[in-house]
Amino acid sequence: MSGAVNEPASEAAPVEAAPSSREERPEQEACAGRRVVLSTHQLTKDFKGLRAVDHLDLSVCEGDVFGFLGPNGAGKTTTIRMILGLIYPTHGHVQILDHRVPDQRLDALRHVGGFVDVPAFYDNMSARRNLRILGRMSGQVTEARIHEVLDMVGLSTRGDSRVGGYSHGMRQRLGIAQALIHRPALIILDEPTSGLDPQGMKDVRELVRELGRQGTTVFLSSHLLHEVEQVCNRAVIMDKGRVVVQGPVSELRPASMSIKFVTSDQPRAAEVLSRLLGAASIADSGPESLRVTAGDGLVPEMVRHLVAEGIDVLAVVPAVEQGLEDFFLQLTGASAEERAREGGAREERAREGRASGEDDQ
Repeated sequence: MSGAVNEPASEAAPVEAAPSSREERPEQEACAGRRVVLSTHQLTKDFKGLRAVDHLDLSVCEGDVFGFLGPNGAGKTTTIRMILGLIYPTHGHVQILDHRVPDQRLDALRHVGGFVDVPAFYDNMSARRNLRILGRMSGQVTEARIHEVLDMVGLSTRGDSRVGGYSHGMRQRLGIAQALIHRPALIILDEPTSGLDPQGMKDVRELVRELGRQGTTVFLSSHLLHEVEQVCNRAVIMDKGRVVVQGPVSELRPASMSIKFVTSDQPRAAEVLSRLLGAASIADSGPESLRVTAGDGLVPEMVRHLVAEGIDVLAVVPAVEQGLEDFFLQLTGASAEERAREGGAREERAREGRASGEDDQ
């Protein structure tokens, strides 16, 4: 883990009764016989005037690359901090293998590697020396293992370079190397592609994908639906601290998708498709392209209608990188205005909490 997770928890632990022997274990069913590496049970966190995480139940199975999805402010980082024992839950608990958090935090974290927000290193030291020093905080580390993890993340040729000269993407990869060094049962990555250029994002995604192919269990926090679709096999989507939906990634697709049309007459095309699908389905109209929200099975019918009206269809492009926000709007039925108002209210309550010494969400 990065140095941050070795900090003592910042709050007094609440007293919680031991779980009932008859407590339901739905995560066993979700994992279909595989070992449950991480699970949360009614996990809840309240700050002053704000419920950041609301009775969260999820399970991560051995070998999963598990996506933890949600927009900024959904409660993802707060959840990860509770998983790592950096802050205590208001209610509920975390289970890592056979250890409960926060009660058995130190025993649990021996099985976990990863970082929150951004990995922290000594900039004036080489990557190799950083791994040697930081790795020994959690146990013995061999030079062979250091070389192995540097090679896994593509930094073997830069292992003796000062970390202060690393790009942001290289630091992210070094953070993953540090997470892997003790061969933990679970890797937790909090927005690992945040702030990266397209090539850096591709490199980190390919690294996470390779970890999954090797059978490493990864818990990947992200606000990018497209990113999770590329690398994860299971996921949970959070909004306002609550679970919206969870399951196999292949089942977490919107019932409709955005499709871009380029035609010889965009205004007339918008009129024709509005009559076919309804005006609400025309998400955006402009001189260069027309964006329509509809099931992909309707594309041939839309093209036929346009051609029948004498409109040339020059291109039909599925918008595969549909924003997660659009998916949430479909799932929750909330309007953009409602979400904007709620987001502003949540931010105001969060500022009040921070001013009173509470943790950020």
